[in-house]
Amino acid sequence: MKGGRRRELPYVFSPDKRLLHVVVKMKDTPRAFAEVLQLLGSRVNLIESVAYSVNDGAIFSGFAEALFPTESPGELREFISKCPVVLDCVVTGSSNGVLVDTFHKGLETSSGDALVMFRRRGLVRMFDEIAKLSGKEWEAVLFNEGVAVGESDGSELLQTWKPGFMAGGFAILVSLFSAFGWGDATPMDRSGPRKVRIRMDDCFECSPARKENRSCLFVQGFFVGSARTLLGREVKCEEPVCRFRGDDHCEFLVDTGAAESPSDRTVR
Repeated sequence: MKGGRRRELPYVFSPDKRLLHVVVKMKDTPRAFAEVLQLLGSRVNLIESVAYSVNDGAIFSGFAEALFPTESPGELREFISKCPVVLDCVVTGSSNGVLVDTFHKGLETSSGDALVMFRRRGLVRMFDEIAKLSGKEWEAVLFNEGVAVGESDGSELLQTWKPGFMAGGFAILVSLFSAFGWGDATPMDRSGPRKVRIRMDDCFECSPARKENRSCLFVQGFFVGSARTLLGREVKCEEPVCRFRGDDHCEFLVDTGAAESPSDRTVR
């Protein structure tokens, strides 16, 4: 089965359906989740759902289409609350085809670090504005911003993982890069004892490609900042293949044994 993007729905829009958003807090016991799903299956058609653990139980949250047009959110809540594994329940509804998840107030990682959701085209447009700066100043800005984000992500992983995981830390970070939607990243091979080549399909920074740029500077900076933080030594990154220059994908060559300082880096 081929992988793809994970759907993250803070709202649904379906003009021809009577929509519901169901949030159930349940006991953290075996088969509790299965019981809740079986219960919901008799009253709603799930559109999108997620489940996760909390300190005193587990949460199920899902958008759904009502199977019984006359059933109100309050009636569905009362029905769900009778289940012995259910600790609490919130049901909201919409009759105009638009429903927003008002229960959750943002996103976070499993370690509790807050996230902000941007549309890709909005973030790329922000980079376009940076590229309007005079001279070569914008190149340094994009690269250094990437370094800062990479250092932040690397520091979080250092705090989360045990020291024994550090040997594979950068490879795992590349997988996270894909999981977070920055592009389809795949380590290709090692070009030397401390050199890793990474193929990137659908890199967000060069989609769509702009004439002002010659390479994905933010992504290069991210790899430098994250790898340097995880490994504790200087790192250099080059991009010999890039969609900005007419290639059909990007490739990043990360040298984890580099001696040069990031301030001495030459944009390629």
